[in-house]
Amino acid sequence: MSDEQVPTAELSRLAVALDVVDARAELNHRYRRLITDSRTALEASRIRITQARGIAKKLMVLVKAAGPGFVDGLPEAERTAVRDGLAQADELIHRG
Repeated sequence: MSDEQVPTAELSRLAVALDVVDARAELNHRYRRLITDSRTALEASRIRITQARGIAKKLMVLVKAAGPGFVDGLPEAERTAVRDGLAQADELIHRG
């Protein structure tokens, strides 16, 4: 397991996207738990890169669970926030 860490301040795009999903998506309690767990991890000043990747994957799952038209149906600012968060998630997951 990697000991590399990332400051959670650098994960703000993920955090904002999670906030939008939490506020706008109709999700069951299991998906809401993913949001709660992610927020708890993001309260620390630094987390392991593996944790950051896990949060990134959770965001992707949550957006998919919200439905096919979820992102496109959001107001522009929130749509941009979710897309930015998904872009950061992609960067984290595919970073070597």
